[in-house]
Amino acid sequence: MELALKITLIFYGVFVFYLFGKFEKIPYSARQTIFVIGNGGCLFLAGGLITSNFFLIKGGIFILIIHALIDAHYLISRYEMFKELEKEEKKSNEKK
Repeated sequence: MELALKITLIFYGVFVFYLFGKFEKIPYSARQTIFVIGNGGCLFLAGGLITSNFFLIKGGIFILIIHALIDAHYLISRYEMFKELEKEEKKSNEKK
């Protein structure tokens, strides 16, 4: 199970850095994959708690924290996008 965690962490890290490097955000089509890997963090955390394996516990918590940061980035970027659209709408209404 530790080997699966190591492989998951490497894949997750490479995948996230690739997406942020290429698109500067997580595309909607890739959010499903990120969500599935994020749920893997719960499984590793549960497996670590059951077997008292500290490495699995740390890895599961790490995956969950990264998933939470990605979701926070998504929410903040959506908020900023709507804020910009609102400013543009106000400017266009002032011109009329």
